Amino acid sequence: MTEKTMEDAKLVCSRSTVLLQDWITFKALALEEKSCITNQIAEEKYGRLMSQLISSCTTSDILKRVTTLIFEKAVLEPTFCPMYAQFCCDIHDKMPRFPPSEPMTGEISFRKVLLNTCQKVFEGTDELSEEIRNMNAPDQKAERDDKVKLSNLRTLGNLRLVGELFLTRKLMIENIVFTIVQKLLEDAEKMGPSEGQIVAICLFLNTVSKKLYESRLNSKQMNEIFRRLENLSNHPQLVISIRFMVQNMIHLHSKCYSRTTRVSRMAK
Repeated sequence: MTEKTMEDAKLVCSRSTVLLQDWITFKALALEEKSCITNQIAEEKYGRLMSQLISSCTTSDILKRVTTLIFEKAVLEPTFCPMYAQFCCDIHDKMPRFPPSEPMTGEISFRKVLLNTCQKVFEGTDELSEEIRNMNAPDQKAERDDKVKLSNLRTLGNLRLVGELFLTRKLMIENIVFTIVQKLLEDAEKMGPSEGQIVAICLFLNTVSKKLYESRLNSKQMNEIFRRLENLSNHPQLVISIRFMVQNMIHLHSKCYSRTTRVSRMAK
């Protein structure tokens, strides 16, 4: 990345941050107050934001920085993930595409950069995770603890964003979502579940399970997921509040399963 490209990317990201925050603020107010005027302002800001991002991404480096900016804001503001997910879906096919920087890597697009970023955070292979692994000095303990908290927050936010992207049915497919659930369960079963792992599984399932029931996913697979989750919740090291969280998820599963079975029978 040349010095000029770097400065251009920083400028675009700086302006985009302001527009993103303005749009989210007014959109949240419009939803809360049900005000037509506030909603109109939010839509105007939304249009300006989309137009600026599309026209400003003149290089692959700027596209990558803008995509990372949107991702970071979304995962650190999980309450607004549905809005960020919808925004991603609205712009992904309008953003420019660029030739690959290396042979056999495929073109560089907003969708590819976004999904690669989600995958790296989920797998713990992103820059922040690597930085934490290298902080072993005694005088780095306080800083390391802060970064671990930030990493945990990003992990949960990432799962929420992935779930919301799946709900839009444009950027995330069912097979990826099912693979994520399986991986979360496997990790918890392998080492013994932590509270954080169970919370992550429950939050993710809470986002995606209803849509999974509406899809073609085999109900036996869903039953297996909740059976494994219930087994994990019985681990002696988990506190009672976590067990209640799992029981609530299982109750939701029972209702959705009954409804899906009833609809399926009526269709026949």
